[in-house]
Amino acid sequence: MRRGPAGPVTRGEGRAMSRYAWPAGRPGSPCRREEREQGGHERPGTTRSSLVALIAVQFLVVFSASVINIAVPSIGESMGLSSVGLSWVISAYVLAVAALLLLAGRVSDIVGRRRLLLAGLALFAGASVMAAFAGDAGTLITARAVQGVGIALVEPPMLSLLISLAPTRTQRSRILGLLGAAAAFGGGAGVVLGGLLTQAMGWQGIFHATALLSLLLVLACVRGVPADAPVGRGLCRRDVECAVLLVAGLVALSYGVTEAAGSGWTRPPALVLLGAGAALLAVFLALDRRRNRPLVPLRIFTTGSVGAADLGMIALGTVATGGLFFLALYQQRVLGYEPGVSALWQVPMSAAAVTGSTMAPRLARRTSPRTTLRAGQATLAAGLLWLGRAPGEGSFAQEALAPSLLIGAGLGITFVQLTQAATAGVPAHESGLASGLVRTARMMGGVFGMAVLTSLAATRTIAAGSATSEVQALHAGNQAAFTALGLIIAVSAVLMAAARRSSASAGKPPVEYDGAATPTA
Repeated sequence: MRRGPAGPVTRGEGRAMSRYAWPAGRPGSPCRREEREQGGHERPGTTRSSLVALIAVQFLVVFSASVINIAVPSIGESMGLSSVGLSWVISAYVLAVAALLLLAGRVSDIVGRRRLLLAGLALFAGASVMAAFAGDAGTLITARAVQGVGIALVEPPMLSLLISLAPTRTQRSRILGLLGAAAAFGGGAGVVLGGLLTQAMGWQGIFHATALLSLLLVLACVRGVPADAPVGRGLCRRDVECAVLLVAGLVALSYGVTEAAGSGWTRPPALVLLGAGAALLAVFLALDRRRNRPLVPLRIFTTGSVGAADLGMIALGTVATGGLFFLALYQQRVLGYEPGVSALWQVPMSAAAVTGSTMAPRLARRTSPRTTLRAGQATLAAGLLWLGRAPGEGSFAQEALAPSLLIGAGLGITFVQLTQAATAGVPAHESGLASGLVRTARMMGGVFGMAVLTSLAATRTIAAGSATSEVQALHAGNQAAFTALGLIIAVSAVLMAAARRSSASAGKPPVEYDGAATPTA
């Protein structure tokens, strides 16, 4: 035994201490190796390269979701798809993300965040190549579903790694600001480049571009994002069972809604699919609630304003997915615009959305978050209802530019306020769960909303076809979809207000928040 600075040191303790006596700058230092594995105490250069790489990943997440919209009509013409069949090019991607997003957060703790991030990017790149060379609709829709799986694996570790780079509130605010800017830029770039690539190279060009971008990001993350050690236990059999039940239930329900909207809610195929989906989800909830760490603890929906905000986000997801889908059809099939021109006319709406999301926190501080949310929902509903009355006989500037600006501003304001409301009043240890649920709600709104809206539009088109031209019949279906979207937002606003009044009558204090939200894709 010998003496150390704080007293006697045993031989075993001396050996343990000697591990940390390695020169700090020497390669292979155990201290540095442990820090790399745990992702802590990174050098400033490493932190900067990590930040750039992860912000670029956020750009890819939003870019990949928006770049497809302008190409949808060209895909439909190339593959001979109806509006209902074409909707699955969007819905397959959204459904995969929604079904796996919550589970991916758990898996990132088990296998390591960087490892899952790289796996998701590589899977997304491979699926993009598969989509680019797809020769039939089945292959393309399958590739889109695999793309969604890749993005679901990317999002949770990307957000978690970004937050780990911000030990202070000031640094976190700056990083979240960069995250929001990347999301806005990714959405705008997706719209513009989607149109230009589709017009120059065909719809396959957008998948070549996303494959190249994701491969470059794999290299950037390998070089710039330090490895982190897994911190969670391995998946048990119950984890796998719950995940399979959740995915199978959501898939069955989405197919059931599509079948019911197309052929009738009382037809046997629709009833079987809807019943199977509901049964699978009921079994999932029964098994999940018995776990120590359930994927979806039902009590979270009664915390703060989570339940009401998720309801509003379902409606907003329907608009964000369905509105852009039908806007592209209206521009290209009714007005006869080329994809590049269509994309440029959507830039003002994207700019309005960025402006709305930027102004929302300021409006909330000057008035109140609740008043700002109501104003955003009213603006969005007004723009959609106005677009539903567009005659489809003039130019986009004459009949759709003004309502599209209202839609963009309403989307930006409503998205920010609903995101903040969905996490306000939630304990810190459940904030990640609340954020995951609000993103899942938005995705599921897109899936189920697309199924109902495309069937509604197809029914209205068929009904109007005998009395008017093919283009005007198609526009009648678009008008029905935009009108339905406006009514969905209005009804969701009423239901949210009723939920707040019900909470107030039950004696729950209102949840206050400052109106600033964490940007999400």
